[in-house]
This record gives sequence, C-alpha cells and structure tokens, in this order.
Amino acid sequence: MELYISIIGAVVAVIVSILGAILANRNTIILQIRKLKEEHYIAYIEALHNLAANNTDKNAIKNYVFARDKLLLIAKEEVIIKLLAYENEAVGKHSDLHDKYLTELIKAIRKDLKLTNKALPILYLKK
Repeated sequence: MELYISIIGAVVAVIVSILGAILANRNTIILQIRKLKEEHYIAYIEALHNLAANNTDKNAIKNYVFARDKLLLIAKEEVIIKLLAYENEAVGKHSDLHDKYLTELIKAIRKDLKLTNKALPILYLKK
C-alpha cells in the first residue's frame, strides 16, 4: 500500500512540475509578445511625431512607413483597422477630424496592451 502511495505521489509531482513548466513558458511568451508590441507601438508613435513635426523630410516619411509596416505584422486587427482609418480619413484633414481618429488609434493600441482608456481625453500631436 505504501508503495502505491509513493508511486502516485511521484506521478503527481511529475505532472505538477510539467504543468508548471508549460504555464511558465506560456506566460513568458505572452510577456515577450507584449514587450515586442510595446516597442513597436513606441517606435510608431515616435515616427508619427517626427513626421508631424516635419512632413516634408524624406527620412521622417521613410521611418514612419517602416514603423507602420512593422505594426501591420504585430498589431491586433482592431489596431490595424484604426491605423488605416487614421491614415485614410484624418491625415491632412481638419484638426478636429485628425484628433478624433488619432484618439481612436491610441485607444486601440492601449486596449491591445491591456491598458485602460477610462476618461482618456481627445489627443493631438504638437509640433
């Protein structure tokens, strides 16, 4: 009887350690993806800021397009939809329209990063 208890205890210990390793690995992957998204989102916002500051600079345009294209690979579908809507409907348009679409894009990014948007005001870029 004691032998069976020992065997069952050993099997349970192995199963628990395997499950613990699987869950720890899963959490590590989730955190790495979130960090990668944060880096890409920050690079995008930086490129957008630099483009807004000087929209005739070919280097700023190149950096913006590169940062945007990286987002198309890593961002959630909602962020991509808001990004394309921002570019198509707001860039070069009236500031109120621009600010509305920019705010929606930032909200989608924050949602993807699991940050709250409660009472987030209308956002705009300053030159």
